[in-house]
Amino acid sequence: MQSCESTAAAWLSHTEFAGNSAATGLLSRAIQPAEFALNRDSLPVSAAADPHTAAAILELLERGQVPTPAAVRTVIVQNRMRAEAERIERLGRRAQRNVEEFGRVLATLTQQYWDDHGHGPTRRDILLTEPVMKLIGEHVGDIAPTAVKHLWLIERVQRAGWIAFDATPRSLCAARRFHSAKFGNRVSLRPVNAIGTIVAAYLEDYRAEQGRPPRWSVLAHELRDDRGRRVFNDTADARVQQQWLHTAGWLALDEDLPVPGPRGRRALARRARRG
Repeated sequence: MQSCESTAAAWLSHTEFAGNSAATGLLSRAIQPAEFALNRDSLPVSAAADPHTAAAILELLERGQVPTPAAVRTVIVQNRMRAEAERIERLGRRAQRNVEEFGRVLATLTQQYWDDHGHGPTRRDILLTEPVMKLIGEHVGDIAPTAVKHLWLIERVQRAGWIAFDATPRSLCAARRFHSAKFGNRVSLRPVNAIGTIVAAYLEDYRAEQGRPPRWSVLAHELRDDRGRRVFNDTADARVQQQWLHTAGWLALDEDLPVPGPRGRRALARRARRG
């Protein structure tokens, strides 16, 4: 009968560990633990015929560990989880390349949901709609519905300015990019965080000078970005955009008039520290 050491050496002869006595010793202890006075399950030589098992054995040997059956199973599970995470990450990068299209669709569906129900959808409500799943299939690829959340689509389109949300259930709402799209270059095209900061700064300055918050009509008429372009098309537009600005924390309400919100105040404080 072939010894466990010669069996291990024979198997390793076809790998990068050929002639490696340390690796041969580790594999021998896994193949025939009883010979080393070890009370544990043995690793069947036939297990190495499976490519995933073989890869796990080699990975453990690379670490200087004995490839016991339990250790091999653990590595296989870890490798599968890592491979799936890497796959999802690749798919997420594909989603990011099409974030504008995802943003338009998600914001439109979210606004429709508000119009129909008077509150926002859950993430599941909106992500598993037919238009979104169709876009995912076209631009990202085949992905199980249960894994859609791992694409971080909501967060991606939020950063792009299409939707806003806070910790409140069903707070998801259409944001700056959705509302300003209909006005084209008649209104500011500055990024969403710049818009939020501009709004908060105006509200802070107005209250400091006047001792009270501005009326919505005044805010809509006077507010300009750093390039002199209107932030809101008109008063109605400002009132519509109140929702996302409030949800994102850029403004708050004082007797239904706009004042800087918590996020707006933090942004202004950071700007003041930078001088």
